[in-house]
Amino acid sequence: MHSKVRSTFMTMMLGVSLAGGTALAEAPREPATESLPASTGALEWTEALGTGEGTGELVRTREGLVYEPYNVMRRREGLRTLTGLYTFPARRLERPVDTVRPLIQARRAFGTSVEVDVRVRSANGGWSEWSISSAGESVRLPWAGTEVQVRLALVADEHGRGPVVQEVKLEGSLEGGTSQQLTTLTTPLTYRIYGTREGLVGGTTANGHVIKSYDRFVALPSRRALASNGGNEYQVRLCSTRTSKCATTSVWDVGPWNTKDDYWNPSSMREMWKDLPQGKPEAQAAYQDGYNGGLDQFGRRVANPAGIDIADGTFWTDLGLTDNDWMTVTYLWTSGGTPATGLVIDSNNANNDSTKASVQMSANWAVGANAGYYGNNYYTATTAAISDPFIFSFYMPAAGTRTIDAWWVAASNRSTTAPFVIIDANGNNLGTVSVNQQLNGSKWNTLGTWSFPAGWNKVQLSRWTTSGFYVVADAIQVR
Repeated sequence: MHSKVRSTFMTMMLGVSLAGGTALAEAPREPATESLPASTGALEWTEALGTGEGTGELVRTREGLVYEPYNVMRRREGLRTLTGLYTFPARRLERPVDTVRPLIQARRAFGTSVEVDVRVRSANGGWSEWSISSAGESVRLPWAGTEVQVRLALVADEHGRGPVVQEVKLEGSLEGGTSQQLTTLTTPLTYRIYGTREGLVGGTTANGHVIKSYDRFVALPSRRALASNGGNEYQVRLCSTRTSKCATTSVWDVGPWNTKDDYWNPSSMREMWKDLPQGKPEAQAAYQDGYNGGLDQFGRRVANPAGIDIADGTFWTDLGLTDNDWMTVTYLWTSGGTPATGLVIDSNNANNDSTKASVQMSANWAVGANAGYYGNNYYTATTAAISDPFIFSFYMPAAGTRTIDAWWVAASNRSTTAPFVIIDANGNNLGTVSVNQQLNGSKWNTLGTWSFPAGWNKVQLSRWTTSGFYVVADAIQVR
């Protein structure tokens, strides 16, 4: 296929911007090269094509990064365009920037394109949404920062032919003024949304995750809030009024129906469908009101008003649903609180990747059900003169320094000196942190930063503290 690709692609320089969803112009018959000049005083860097991570359809060759979709997941409503994502490691810059200008050298055929996504990390450790650029100008970030990350979105034609990316250069600058992006809020955005079961076991999500039975994640119809493979940067909390159950999980896929409908954002900021009210998915408007002739962005007849797809484990087990239904969805990254940005070890082992995280506890620990928990439950135990810990284990392939956060559900009967014990893979006790679990519940609380060796390290919540209270084991984050 490489020889066919070489014969049909042209070479050009692409400068990309925030004009969301705009297709690139048809390639001329003869190869052409266009070079955009660098901005004066801008920071400049080049992303090495061999350092990123992407799905199996992205192949690194001597010619560059080639997109060849051979095992693309087909959603039940179908897709006419195929998009592969390739994410470079986060990069720390020598000074803050609020504007990034991508300069991409690529070869592409008519019907294919290259888009660039950029995000910036905030002071509290959370990432902004991805700013999507596709037509020739700079990306304006929602705030200035020194840590940015770049992701390529390579769009193939209906025959599976994709572009070849040869070089990825970027310029960063500090423009100042008022950003037009959504600012973080004191409380996260919440809307009533129709949810559908995703299924598709054995398929691959937009971020490269291979779907397993009773999996736990959701899909939203825009990659602006698409987390990394296995990541928790963007999470939602789902609550069903029918079953009175709630669950918190991450966004690992794009859909249903549309792929450029970030309906949770203000209308002026939406990538498409800017005339719709904030919080109303285009599929809902098309299905209920005949908006856009009752069609989605690909011209397909919308068969339900879905604005979120839910993987089987979250749908069936955590929410207790038996059919598609309306539910309350909270978009947790839109708040001013610190979101999950690293590896999360949940108190429910079913939510953990067993190669990276696990939990252990004795029969003395019981499942709790008060509101505000992470995932779909938590565990409690009475305090006593015995360690009997709840053990959160996490695997590190190489030695490194990590910050540990804890999540608990607060209440008046909680211990004010709940002891979290940090133990490294060699069995060394790195320290004990006592926390007041009557306060600061339902959010990440930093325990501290330690240097860990390679192997399985542990955070243990002990019961050994002042009697007459409860300690709560809910979730640990390693970042």
